[in-house]
Amino acid sequence: MTNHHQISDAIEEIAKHKNQIIKSVNDAWLLCDFSLSEPEIIKSFVMEKGKGIDFLNKNVATLINGAQSRFVIKFGGVFAHQRPYIKRTSRNCLKKKGTNSTETCELADLLCLHVFVDSEKNVITSQASFFQAKKSEAIDNQTQRWFYDLDNEFSYKASAFWERTSAGNASRAMPSWGEHRSSAFQYLLLLSGNPTVRLSPWNVEHKHKFGFFLYKLITFSTGKTYDYKDRLAGGWSSIVNDVLQMGSRTMKGKPRNSPGLDEVIDYFNDFRDHDKQVMDVNGPGVTMLLSIVQDTDRQ
Repeated sequence: MTNHHQISDAIEEIAKHKNQIIKSVNDAWLLCDFSLSEPEIIKSFVMEKGKGIDFLNKNVATLINGAQSRFVIKFGGVFAHQRPYIKRTSRNCLKKKGTNSTETCELADLLCLHVFVDSEKNVITSQASFFQAKKSEAIDNQTQRWFYDLDNEFSYKASAFWERTSAGNASRAMPSWGEHRSSAFQYLLLLSGNPTVRLSPWNVEHKHKFGFFLYKLITFSTGKTYDYKDRLAGGWSSIVNDVLQMGSRTMKGKPRNSPGLDEVIDYFNDFRDHDKQVMDVNGPGVTMLLSIVQDTDRQ
């Protein structure tokens, strides 16, 4: 069986529960306190019992896992306290000037990462999306906006961050619009009662509920593919790998075909067991929402 057919089989099983998945994901957000700041709402979704990821495992993972025996899904969360800052390049600033005099902003508030693994936990494929979180439908920080909507490159602000990355330098290239940028960098509107995903660029004004986004992610129809083999190229996979390297440093695991991601997968380990579903890395990085699907039939 090819990887293509393997993934197709997983999609077929997950899609049987489309409506329940979308509703449960939206309900998982509504259990959070939307009077908090954006980072605190995301922390609550990722870390707190009875909400967010815990709710998804109890209501989505249990549903899918109980309906068949081949595929096992688990949701996990990694909370990071210090998000890395980026600096816009002078060339991009000349095209569109931002709000911040330093032209620096955070890389993202949240990374959503969907991973498909075989029975030995080797990564078959993975899809990722970064999000800036907003509490209103107005975007008041033009530095953040043009970073997602215009810039073709950036550099990390702190050498303490980029010196520890696989690529070993500060510069990164952003994907173009023809390279699924709208799926790679998006906006998360944390509107009370209606958490919504808004695609980049902002002015396109395409929105849908977060539940629909996550359903699309776990059925491989959104996000941008992350490939460990491209981690040194300075592009999209380098950016994702940078965040994975930060998140995995406090986790122990066996490197296989995707080091950095392998350690994260090993931390969550038994995908039918939901006791270990969150990790506080207590350091720099981007908070992650992970969905892991394992095909137990194929190595």
